[in-house]
Order: sequence, then structure tokens, then C-alpha cells
Amino acid sequence: MEHTNFDPGYLARLKSGDPETEKHFIAYFSNVMLLSLRGRVRAAHLIDEIRQETFARVLKYLRSDKKIEHPERFGAFVHGICTNVRLEVLRSESRHPRSSEEAADPPDDRVRIHADMVTEERKQMVREVLAELPEKDRSLLRRVFLDEEDRAAISRQFQIEADYLRVLLHRAKEKFREIARRKGIAGVLHQP
Repeated sequence: MEHTNFDPGYLARLKSGDPETEKHFIAYFSNVMLLSLRGRVRAAHLIDEIRQETFARVLKYLRSDKKIEHPERFGAFVHGICTNVRLEVLRSESRHPRSSEEAADPPDDRVRIHADMVTEERKQMVREVLAELPEKDRSLLRRVFLDEEDRAAISRQFQIEADYLRVLLHRAKEKFREIARRKGIAGVLHQP
């Protein structure tokens, strides 16, 4: 939307409730506020709340007996109100996090029979694929990915450079993928 010059006539139409002027006001400042808030506020629902409250306050101010002395600075006036509302909302949000009524019900992690069965199946598939790998590749993959050992320590033990360890890991992973593809289980192992 192109830049708008605000004048006393625009503010008078907005104060009187002219539908076209209100439509323009909301469309113009929705974009301006979105650009301003996007980098400062992460939650979309808070951005919407800030924008709506800003519109309400600006219109309330205009429809009161107060006057804007410099109509050409109306954009800065709206931006100032938006900044104040943003600070209020973020302060309130940090003091009063969303209540449990508004939050989604947490998942019940107590019973996960299906997920546990799938996880156990995947573990068995991984063991089968690992069993078909050469000992050096199997050991390397197990130590890095299953035992999560320090790569620097593994490099020292194998007496190789860290860069070459990455090459060996890449080759071992490729062999693992090839065996998994051959067994027809590659897709199952990559599912979440």
C-alpha cells in the first residue's frame, strides 16, 4: 500500500466513522503494524491482539474531545500507541502466562503402547542392519550415534584426523542406508 499523507479532513472523516476512511485506516496501518511487530513479537495471536487494541485506542482517542495537533504526524501517533500497547501486552503476557484453559491439553505420555512397539521394532531393524555392516563401520556408527561418544576421542583412538572421521562416518551411513534399502525398511527407519 502506498504512503498516505494525513490531513485534518482524513482525521475528521475517521472521527465521524466514514466507512471508506475506516477501511483505509485499518488496511494501511495493519500492514505498517505487522511490519513493525513481526520482528519484536513472536506469537501471531499477540500481534493480532496488539493491532486490534491499537485500532481501538486510536479511534477512541479521535472520537473523544481530544485533538491531534499535527495531522501530518498521524502515522507517528499511531506507531506510538502501537508501541505502548506492545509493551503493555508483552509485560502482561510475561506476568500472566496463558491459563490452562487456553492452553491445549497436554498429551498423556503414560500409555504409549503403539509408540513403544514401533520404537522397539525400529530398534530391532537397526540392529539387523548394523549386524550386516563390516565391524569397523558398525563400531563407528554405534559409538557416534548410539553411545554418543566424543568424536575427538574416537578420532584419537582410530588415529585419524577429525575430517577423515567425517568421511568414514559418511561412508558407513551410506552402507547402512544401502542395506536398509535392500531390506525394504529404509522408509520405516526414517519415519518420525
